Amino acid sequence: MEMNIDQQTLAEILQLGGQYFLPIAALLRALYAGVRGKLPEGFTQIGVAAVFAGISTAVGSSQIDLRTIVLEIMGNTVFTAGLLSFIVVYLLRMQNRGLYLDGFIGGVIGLVIWLFTVIVLQEPWPWWLLFLIIPACVVGFIALRFALRQILRVVRIATYLLVIGMVLVVGAGGFLLFQSLTGG
Repeated sequence: MEMNIDQQTLAEILQLGGQYFLPIAALLRALYAGVRGKLPEGFTQIGVAAVFAGISTAVGSSQIDLRTIVLEIMGNTVFTAGLLSFIVVYLLRMQNRGLYLDGFIGGVIGLVIWLFTVIVLQEPWPWWLLFLIIPACVVGFIALRFALRQILRVVRIATYLLVIGMVLVVGAGGFLLFQSLTGG
C-alpha cells in the first residue's frame, strides 16, 4: 500500500497551520498574558509564531534561490510579528473607543494583509478576495474586543488552535520529509 499525497497539498496544509492557526493562537495567548500583566511572555509567543509563519512561507516555494527564500521568510516573520504586536498593544492599551473604530481598524488590517500578500509575497490573490478579507477582519477584530471580557475561554480556544496548528505543521512537514527521503 503506497500512500502518495501531492506535495503541493502537503505544503498548503503546512502553510495553513504555520501561517494561520499558530499566529492566531499566539495572538490569543498574548492577549491573555497582557491581561495578566505579563506582556513580555505574550510577545515571546508572538515571536515564535511569527518565525513559524515565516518558515512556512518558504515550504513549497518554487524558487530555489537561497536569497529569495531568506528574504521571504524574514519578510513574513517581521510582518506577522508586527501585525500581531500591534493588535495586542491596541486592544490592551486603547480602551474601548467604540465598535466603529475597532471595525475600521480591523478593516485596515484586512486591507494591509491583502496588500502584503499580493505585493510583497507575490501570491496571486484575486482582487475580489478583498470583499471577503476586509469584512472578516472587521468582525474578527470586534470579536477580539468582546473576547477580552471572556479571556479564560479565549485561552481555551487558543489552546485548541495551537494543537490544530501544530498537528497540521508537524503532520504535513513529516509527510513532506518522508516523501523527499523516499523519493515518492
